[in-house]
Amino acid sequence: MTDSHPFKEFLASFIPTVAAKSRQANKAVWVLETTGAADAADLKAELDTELRMLFNDRKTYEKLQQWDKDPLDPLLKRELNILIRTFKQNMIPQALLEEISQKEAALSQTYGNFRPEIKGKKVSENEIRDVLKNEEDVETRKLAWDASKEIGNVLAPKILELVVLRNRTAHSLGYSDYFAMQLDLQEVDANWLLQTLDDCASKSDVAYGEVLSQINKQQADRFHVGAEMLGPWAWGEPFCQEDPLDCQELDSLVEGIDIPAVSRAFYQKMGIEVHPILERSDMFEREGKNQHAFCINIDRNGDVRTLNNVKSSIKWLETVLHELGHAIYDVGYDPELPWLLKEPPHMITTEAMALIAGRQAYRFESLKHLINAPEKEHLMKKADRSLKRRQLIFSRWVLVMTAFERELYRDPSQDLNTLWWTLVEKYQKITPPQGRKGKNDWAAKYHIGLAPVYYFSYLLGEMFASDIENALLRETGSAEISTAKAGQFLQDKLFVPGNRMSWSQLVEHVGGKPLSAEAWVNQFS
Repeated sequence: MTDSHPFKEFLASFIPTVAAKSRQANKAVWVLETTGAADAADLKAELDTELRMLFNDRKTYEKLQQWDKDPLDPLLKRELNILIRTFKQNMIPQALLEEISQKEAALSQTYGNFRPEIKGKKVSENEIRDVLKNEEDVETRKLAWDASKEIGNVLAPKILELVVLRNRTAHSLGYSDYFAMQLDLQEVDANWLLQTLDDCASKSDVAYGEVLSQINKQQADRFHVGAEMLGPWAWGEPFCQEDPLDCQELDSLVEGIDIPAVSRAFYQKMGIEVHPILERSDMFEREGKNQHAFCINIDRNGDVRTLNNVKSSIKWLETVLHELGHAIYDVGYDPELPWLLKEPPHMITTEAMALIAGRQAYRFESLKHLINAPEKEHLMKKADRSLKRRQLIFSRWVLVMTAFERELYRDPSQDLNTLWWTLVEKYQKITPPQGRKGKNDWAAKYHIGLAPVYYFSYLLGEMFASDIENALLRETGSAEISTAKAGQFLQDKLFVPGNRMSWSQLVEHVGGKPLSAEAWVNQFS
């Protein structure tokens, strides 16, 4: 019955059109993010709308739902499942689709071009981070931290317009809000998610408290102030989501190091060549370019690229390894898979690969090979100790982001900056600074506007990453990933399946059990 099913005929005619439009849209995204050009923003919005309109036909959606009742081959059934969820979120008026696409493109352009000022000088995100890592003068640090939030006041009105439109979309499809809609369409159970995050928080709370006490003591001594006077300006980056201790020393690990080159060598030891990916990538900062970092699969046929803004820092070593982790996932799918299945089932699974790779920038054994500088082994051991702190600190940041987005979409009319700092104090246990009333600090975070309802994927990805390391230990005798055995295991178990199963099934396929916080808690707290 499957051999002659009308769904197969539909796929044969529909998917080539979708694939071609998707490739065009992704190329427009790349141009926009690497140039910040206004015409690129317009083209991106136009192509994004055209792509979404392909999934906007009510009659086709109803046919898909009808075919879902038929017995089908498992791969066809999975393709059908993906299409039903994609069509569902696009069953809204064309004018609304167009408006959302235009506003997202404009927001991306503003984000890419904005540079705050410190004492009349425009500065980049990298320069602000340099001040927060290295500057000893408290007032200069406060100026830099405050500058990092300037973009929030510019973006907040634009983001709130998008929140209203996204919620309108969700309401039209029967959801309470956009947050709830996104979880459902991503195959994530809301109750399970919140329980898992709560479990992670409660079981690591004591360990985080110890880390925070260590940070507060060292930073109070460093800046010659009482611990009660410390604020977010005392951390090493604007959102207090990274370990602020030993930053200058750890950056000295990569002095004179060609970060893309050592990253390539790292993946070569896994039996994976990333040189073609690096050749297509945009690696260094410049005016107008997105200051974020990301990986993009242009065509699901090998054209995978990363965008970075590399500087000589251990953070950028981590980031390049991370983005290339996404990239090797995207080029590792079974080439025989249908186009629709050449993607991760959820960002959780590709984040797990990227996060494992990023961890290696701090692991002693990995750094010995990445850096190859025996005289710096004492610093490598400091980096290894920093990894635990980083994991605990970042987990609290994810809790802030997830709780904030949930509330943002539930009630965007509330006092969002007060909500933001209430959650920072609750989860990160950082005292809110004075003088933030009327500000829009929440809107300074890239993901709030341009990667909504995504951030929880990072912490679930960290949990899965720890499960994968346990699986590697069982299967290869080592949790080390920079080996041919590990590369083959990851290729066969994690990359090759693509989206042929749900993310929760893939987690069990790789790790042998459902996802939970257990392995991560055991590893880091």
